[in-house]
Amino acid sequence: MNTIQLAAQLFHLQSADLELDRLTAELQSVTHTLQGDASLKRLRAEYKAAQQQLQTGLQAQKEAEWALEDVNNRLHVQEERLFSGGVNSSKELQSLQNEVQRLRGQQSQQEEVTLEVLDAAETLQEMAQRKYVTLKQAEDMWEQQAASLITRRDQLELKQQELRRKRKELSEGIEPEILQRYDALRRTKQGRAVSKVEQNSCQWCRVILTPSELQQVRISQELQMCTNCGRILYYSR
Repeated sequence: MNTIQLAAQLFHLQSADLELDRLTAELQSVTHTLQGDASLKRLRAEYKAAQQQLQTGLQAQKEAEWALEDVNNRLHVQEERLFSGGVNSSKELQSLQNEVQRLRGQQSQQEEVTLEVLDAAETLQEMAQRKYVTLKQAEDMWEQQAASLITRRDQLELKQQELRRKRKELSEGIEPEILQRYDALRRTKQGRAVSKVEQNSCQWCRVILTPSELQQVRISQELQMCTNCGRILYYSR
């Protein structure tokens, strides 16, 4: 192929590469998103923490109820002894009355503690329920979004395969040295190694070519470079 045809081939190759770059970036973004939404991870962590706090609160509730039950049982036993009439010694009776009085005070204190623990457990249960509802709503929304993302990912992968086949076809017939030069320019020129000549100027940097430079682009046996931006010039008749 002549130089103009070669520049045209490189220009079309660049178009395929730029589209591949765009598809690859979007595919990476979609894949990253599918690996897990950050807000969803945060909500799951918050719900897990709320569940752990609730379990701790429920355990404290059980222990408070057990403690109250123990005090009630001991008080019941001592009151039965006190009112049974079986205690004749005044000293023993006084001691028993003191014990009943002490247990009643302990019972009152434990009832207050138990009520506080019950209130705390109820608050924790409500909080855990709110966290669950919020998480469930987010998960439902995520499932819908994920289904759409999976469809988009499949579309991107298919398009990517098609473009790679097209790129391979466009690369055939181009000398390896030219391809290496083209790839090197793409790495240093923001992915654009070739610039089209339009209205006698470089499309990329807008520098106007001199008549001599324009003539060289048209007839030279070698690829011509823009003297300003350093890209391969492609002249389309």
